[in-house]
Amino acid sequence: MFDFLKKKITNFVSSITGKKEEQEETEEKVSEKIVEEKKEGQLEIQAQQVQEVEPPQPAQTPQIQPQAPQPERLSQPQTVKQTIKKERKTEEKKEQKPSIKPSLSVTTILKSVITGEVEIKESDVAAMLDSLELELIEADVGIEIASSITNELRNRLIGKKVARNKLNEFVKEQIREVLHEAMTTGSEFSILERIKKSEKPFKIVFLGINGSGKTTTIAKIAALLKQNGLNVVLAAADTFRAAAIEQLEAHSNKLGVKMIKKEYGSDPASVAFDAINYAKAHNIDVVLIDTAGRQETNVNLMNELKKINRVIKPDLKIYVGESIGGNALLEQVKMFNTEIGIDGIILTKLDCDAKGGTVISAARATNSPILMIGTGQKYEDIEEFEPKKIIDRLLD
Repeated sequence: MFDFLKKKITNFVSSITGKKEEQEETEEKVSEKIVEEKKEGQLEIQAQQVQEVEPPQPAQTPQIQPQAPQPERLSQPQTVKQTIKKERKTEEKKEQKPSIKPSLSVTTILKSVITGEVEIKESDVAAMLDSLELELIEADVGIEIASSITNELRNRLIGKKVARNKLNEFVKEQIREVLHEAMTTGSEFSILERIKKSEKPFKIVFLGINGSGKTTTIAKIAALLKQNGLNVVLAAADTFRAAAIEQLEAHSNKLGVKMIKKEYGSDPASVAFDAINYAKAHNIDVVLIDTAGRQETNVNLMNELKKINRVIKPDLKIYVGESIGGNALLEQVKMFNTEIGIDGIILTKLDCDAKGGTVISAARATNSPILMIGTGQKYEDIEEFEPKKIIDRLLD
């Protein structure tokens, strides 16, 4: 799941941390060389000083000795000549004394090595962020959202000083926070909690295009509600698609829940209305209403949805879409939201989504919270949307 996007984000993290580690290794080698040269220079100076200072002569105890012939004395010219030669040699050695005055750049390098910190500069991440933006778009993240993510990362990374051994962790944490912001709207809620706090019957209409997995998702929601002690009735308001009623009826039989239906071609709003009346009469907690899949450009079918919305006044209108839909899904959600108004999104087929970009950008791009995600064909393969779990799959 999300292998494509996971690879791109992992490469981005590795690029930054790898580049800084390479720079630090280079700086360490430079600093070590400077320190070695400094030590060698000091040792050379000490050796020169030892050579220049003559060791003191030990004191001799005067002894009475028999008179011996006096040794020949050095002539005055020879003594002066040796003294001049010695002074010249000393001056030459002083001129050879190394001058150690580190430049500012060297000082900075030494400071980095000593403190163990690195500063992330724009030159370190600019090209990588530009590349990441293109890769996010390639992974089906919306263009505006991809730009927003990389700009926010730029602000969070550039100029920050981080311990070298914490750099990888720091970059990942910034990505984690930015992705979490991108994947949420602040209006998220739990369907179960909303139902439990509302009056009976709680009415949910499911919307979407053909093949998005609406009917299967309705069956999964029905199973989940039953597990939580709630009574459910299904409304087969898709009277347009062939075999739609039979498909939903098969699920109702497996789950042991009531389904309200009419003939194909019947008014979908009337089917939904009958299901609500049944729920009221039998003290049913929740009514789940299936509708025909339709393109947002189909005016007649969109008007049909508007009628359902007007007649039954649903408590929730949920758009069901494939996570592999990419930018096309984002445009569809926007159009449905404009025409009908939606309260949330359920993304299906995440188990088939290698890219993963839709789940990142759907909420922000449409200003509608992702409520649940489908991860397979079994009834239990549905879960509440938790951004942290998705981000963990991308970064861990």
